[in-house]
Amino acid sequence: MVKTALKISNLAMLLLLFCVGMTGCKKFTEEAYDNRAQIESADQYAKVLVNAYPVRHDLFTDILTDDYDFHAQLAQASNISAYLPMYLWKDDYPDNINTGPAVAYAGFYSKIYYANLVTEGIDAATGSPEQKAAVKGEALLIRAYCHFILVNLFGQHYNTATAAKDLGIPLVTEINKGNINFYHRNTVKQVYDQVEKDATDGLALLQKGGSYVPANPYHFSIASANAFLSRIKLYKGEWDESVKYADAVIAEKGRIVRNLAADLVFQQSNGLPFFAARYMDPASHPNLLMLSYVTNLSPITPTGFSICGFFPSDSIVPLYQPAGTSDLRRRVFTAVGTVIDRRLIAIKYGTQPNSPNNTPIKTPYFSMEEVLLNHAEALLRSTNGNAVAGALADVEAIRKERYVPYMSLDPAITKQALLDIILLERRKEFVNEGLRWYDVKRLGLRVEHRTSRGGPPADVLNASDLRKALQIPRLEQERNVPIASELNPR
Repeated sequence: MVKTALKISNLAMLLLLFCVGMTGCKKFTEEAYDNRAQIESADQYAKVLVNAYPVRHDLFTDILTDDYDFHAQLAQASNISAYLPMYLWKDDYPDNINTGPAVAYAGFYSKIYYANLVTEGIDAATGSPEQKAAVKGEALLIRAYCHFILVNLFGQHYNTATAAKDLGIPLVTEINKGNINFYHRNTVKQVYDQVEKDATDGLALLQKGGSYVPANPYHFSIASANAFLSRIKLYKGEWDESVKYADAVIAEKGRIVRNLAADLVFQQSNGLPFFAARYMDPASHPNLLMLSYVTNLSPITPTGFSICGFFPSDSIVPLYQPAGTSDLRRRVFTAVGTVIDRRLIAIKYGTQPNSPNNTPIKTPYFSMEEVLLNHAEALLRSTNGNAVAGALADVEAIRKERYVPYMSLDPAITKQALLDIILLERRKEFVNEGLRWYDVKRLGLRVEHRTSRGGPPADVLNASDLRKALQIPRLEQERNVPIASELNPR
C-alpha cells in the first residue's frame, strides 16, 4: 500500500488542486517524466501543502485501549464484523471499512507523497528565500508527522535498547520515479532519526520564514512544531529535550487552556449539536494545530456513533466522578442507548448528534493541554531540581479549569504521587482524541477487553505484548513483495 498510496502523482489531481482560481494554467499541461504537472513557484508549492495534511486516521486506536468497552447488544451486525477484530487486537482485521490500520497506512503515505513533492522541488522554485524556507519547513514537518504516526502504529514503542533492530515502517523521502517500486521496512531507530531530522530542520526553516510562516492553526507554526518535537522527545524518553521544546511553546503561548466552564454554558444555551461543533474550534480554544474537513467522518466511526457498540469503559467513566468535587469533563459525555442498556459517548466532533448546517468537523493534532502535560511529565522524570514546582504549575493550570470546586494540590506532594496525577489527567483530558493507545504502549500498560459487561476477558493485551505493533495491512503484504517477509512477529 506504500506503493499504491504513492501513486497519486497523476496530472489530473494536481491540475484540480492548482488550476481552480488561478491564472496561467498552461504550464500545468506540460508533462514531466512521470506525467506530473510542472510547479514552478513557491506560491504553487504552498498550495500543494493545503492538501498534504493527513486526516487523523489513528483515532480508531481508541478502541484498542482501556478507554473503551464493547457492547454487542448496541451494535449493528455489520459493525461487529468490521471493528470487533481490532478491539481484540487481531491481525486479520478488515481493510475495506471506514477506518482502521489499512486506511491509516494508505492515508498517511499518500500525504507523504505531497510533502516529498514539495521538498524535492521548492529549492528551484521562484519566490523569496524566506517564502521557500517557510514552505519547505512546513513540508518537512508534515512528512515527519506522517512517518511518526506510522511508526507508532506499526512498530513497537521506541526502546533505546532495541530500537536499532525493532521493525519500523518504510521510510519514503523521495518521489517514486519508477512505475514499480518496492520498499523494505526500516528500523524504529532509523525512522525516529529521520523524523527528528525532518522536524528539527523544518522548525529551523520556519524560523527563517518570517511573515510567510502560516498564522492560522491549520498549518504548522513555530509553536506547533515545538509541540510536535516535545511529543517526539517524550516518546523517546529524552526528558530534558522534551522540556526544552515544551518550554518554547509555553514561552510563546503561556499556560492557557480550554475554559470548559464557558463551553458548558454554551452547551446549555445552544444544545449538544452546536456544542459539539464548537468544541474543537481554534477561534475559542488553545489548539495549536488542527485539521478541518466537512464530509469525512470516517476516522471517528467506531466511537463517534452509537451503532458500533464501543463506549467509554467502566474503568474510565468513574474517574470523572472524584470525591468532594465535580469534574466538568464528565459533561462532555452524553447518554445513548436504551433504558436498560444506557451508555455514554464523548461529544467532541459534532457527530452525535449530527453537526448543524454541515459545520466542518475539526480534529486536533496538538493542543496546549498536551504541551503542559508533556512538560510536567518530562520534568518529573528528569533530574531537574525544581521539577515538582514546575510540574505543579502545568497541571494546576488545567485542573483550575476542570474541577468545581477547585482544590489545589499539596505543594509538598512527592514526585511519584504527582506523576500519577499527571498521567490520570492525561487520560481524562484526551479521551476519544487518539492519544491513549500511544500511552498504553509507552507506559507498558495491560489492557483487558470484554465482549459483554461483567463477563470474563475475551482477550488480554499484556505489558510487553507483541500485538502492540499493529500488523502490516494485507494489501501491503500482497503488493509490496519485500514486506511480506518483514511482518511483525507474534
